[in-house]
Amino acid sequence: MIRPAPRIITIDDNQEDLDELTEGINRYGAACLPFHFTGDTENISSCPHARVIFADLHLNETGPGGDSAQHFSTIGSLILDTIKPSGPYLLILWTQYPEDGKSLREFLDERLPTDTPKPLDVIAIDKKVLREKTEGNSLNIEKLVEEITNSFDRFPQITALLNWEEMVLGAAGDTVSSIFDLVGKQNRDKEVSRILAHLAVGAVGRNHVENDRFHAVNEALLPILTDRIASMHLKNDDRDIWQKAFDSSDIESSLSLEKAARLNRLVQIDPATDNGARNGSVIALPEEFSKKNFEKQFGFKQQKTAEKQFFCKNPRKKLSWVLIQCQAVCDYAQNRPGTLPYYLGLELPYPLRGHPKALWVSPPFEKDGSTVYLYVNARFPVSLPPKFAERKNVRYRLREQLLNDLIYHIHSHGARPGMLRF
Repeated sequence: MIRPAPRIITIDDNQEDLDELTEGINRYGAACLPFHFTGDTENISSCPHARVIFADLHLNETGPGGDSAQHFSTIGSLILDTIKPSGPYLLILWTQYPEDGKSLREFLDERLPTDTPKPLDVIAIDKKVLREKTEGNSLNIEKLVEEITNSFDRFPQITALLNWEEMVLGAAGDTVSSIFDLVGKQNRDKEVSRILAHLAVGAVGRNHVENDRFHAVNEALLPILTDRIASMHLKNDDRDIWQKAFDSSDIESSLSLEKAARLNRLVQIDPATDNGARNGSVIALPEEFSKKNFEKQFGFKQQKTAEKQFFCKNPRKKLSWVLIQCQAVCDYAQNRPGTLPYYLGLELPYPLRGHPKALWVSPPFEKDGSTVYLYVNARFPVSLPPKFAERKNVRYRLREQLLNDLIYHIHSHGARPGMLRF
């Protein structure tokens, strides 16, 4: 079943209360996914993108009796092992005792592992209070929404990011709609099929479509989505959100090297893939080119190459040699025959100064918890057969912006003019 990832989820052992809350939120216009808790978690799925989690404090019980730590542990286990939210999210607790919210927040801060996102806040709300001043003793959804909004307002930076997330979801919907705009009223299924096929072929070429159909179509839809995102405009009601997101002192501040490296990893580095033949792939130097074969392939021993050609300060330490696939995008998409172009690179934990012009230097980025720089020498190309490269271990992949910058450097260095001068 295809459905959007839920942003709001409700968990209760009382089916009537669960239905009332869920229906009220849905009537307000926000999609909500309910889970009836019966003591096990088989019917509760992972919801990594949940932003608001409603949970009854006394799950699977008729009253508030019992040890609070036991109730807290049940909720903590649901968050850790079942829902697995990636954050940020609010946890709203159904209880008539406000102090339970503070106690649960302290419990989760202490018990949840450091790599598990903790709730921004835990809000204790009494259902009886939300039924006050309503006809038929029904739930006051407007008051509930006001409570949630006020809670998010205490985190203006998170509110701004969630506002951006909402607009991007709309842009993705517009992207899908734009595809259907190309389809006539007759034989729609077949026409959509043809359009998807042509999008895939246009992105990666006929010979690559069957390798990964999703990747092929995704590559074609990205420019459409990017255009929609680039042209997003704020509603007048949302402008105040972004005014509170950061101030002028934040603009003038500087990032630590560690934070800059993490941002660069997010923007410029793809996780490792299983195809070392793809353009931008960074593979470990194959054994065929290491040790004694290194000098045979590149003309120098490893330490000499690191010292003289990469300006490495500590060439006697263990060196992390790599090869970077620098094939043109169109050649990769069309699966042009021939060997694949790679260039020799070296990963170092520090920046170099005064290096030769043949050397390309990446921005610092995070890798395995450490900050590294990737250096690539335009004078050390290697050609590998596609079948050989496909089997090699891929460390990571350079995204298009960074890869294009590297390719431009290699071609510019190779094409620099020379002249006779007296």
